[in-house]
Amino acid sequence: MSNRSIGYTGNVLDGKKLAKIANDIYRAQYSNDFSECKVDDLLLIELEEKNVFGDPKYAVLCSEGVGWEQDSYGCLEIPTNIGQMGLWNGRVFISVDTVKSCQTIFKKDVSEYIRTFGDRLDRNCSLWQSKMSKEPTTVLG
Repeated sequence: MSNRSIGYTGNVLDGKKLAKIANDIYRAQYSNDFSECKVDDLLLIELEEKNVFGDPKYAVLCSEGVGWEQDSYGCLEIPTNIGQMGLWNGRVFISVDTVKSCQTIFKKDVSEYIRTFGDRLDRNCSLWQSKMSKEPTTVLG
């Protein structure tokens, strides 16, 4: 494992709350002709970049370090796993304020939240940390 900077933290999002919102969106789009989805807990991070109004922009990350940035409409893309195999093959767009309402009391360092398994995940971690404004406090060895 390569070194990962620490000190970049995000708020853990409750996947069950996000899934309820996502299923309500799917229900509105497809009536009841869909399989209910699940959403894993995700990490909400604040980006250094601001939106056109000067407000913070956000992104959500999964434990693989794959992430989705807030769009120009103020929404975050939330990945859902639907279907018999439970693959990440669905998505819904949810407003930032609604996503924020799903925050738990837990904070997590990005370097710890993204699992460690090879260079790709380390690069994902570094990419998201580079988009955040907080300077790292320590480097893991």
